[in-house]
Amino acid sequence: MSFQDVPTLQQLAIRGLLKDEDLTLSLLDDLPIVLFPPLFEQAFINRQTKIVKTMVTSWPFPCLPLGSLIHYVEADNFQAVLDGMDWLINETVWPRRCRLRVLNLHYIEHGFWERCVGTENGFPSQKKKEPLEKDPTTEGKKPKLQVLAEYTLMFQTLKDYNSCFLQWLSLRKDIVRIYFFNLVPKKK
Repeated sequence: MSFQDVPTLQQLAIRGLLKDEDLTLSLLDDLPIVLFPPLFEQAFINRQTKIVKTMVTSWPFPCLPLGSLIHYVEADNFQAVLDGMDWLINETVWPRRCRLRVLNLHYIEHGFWERCVGTENGFPSQKKKEPLEKDPTTEGKKPKLQVLAEYTLMFQTLKDYNSCFLQWLSLRKDIVRIYFFNLVPKKK
């Protein structure tokens, strides 16, 4: 075993949390924010749906960049994210830690996950956080959730889940805003 094979303390903590689902669920309110992205990523990849759903409902960042995990999407883990979103939609008061406003389904290569949640190199960003834009039509109400999706991603990568996902969106059209983008260059 070489020195490079030795796991970091963060990796060991995440492994331990994923082994004991009940402990993880009970600790989410006290979990350091820096552990949220790697823990969510591993829980999503491992298809630990209870952890995924609960983490969505207490996501401490404005954006959940699920598109960077698109290669690991299966019916159960994708549904767990939607179930977490549904839980938030149906609650009149959100958990104090939850800052989720955007479910981002854009596929972007390595590094996007850290930039989107503001944790470059595993540490919270020191940049001054800009306040979220306030929508005057929803002042004093729960914020509308937004779903950003790349058109080509939806119909190629998520082809097995499109009908379910589009039905989910259509049933929540008054609550969830969907933005489709076509990032494929147009042919001349």
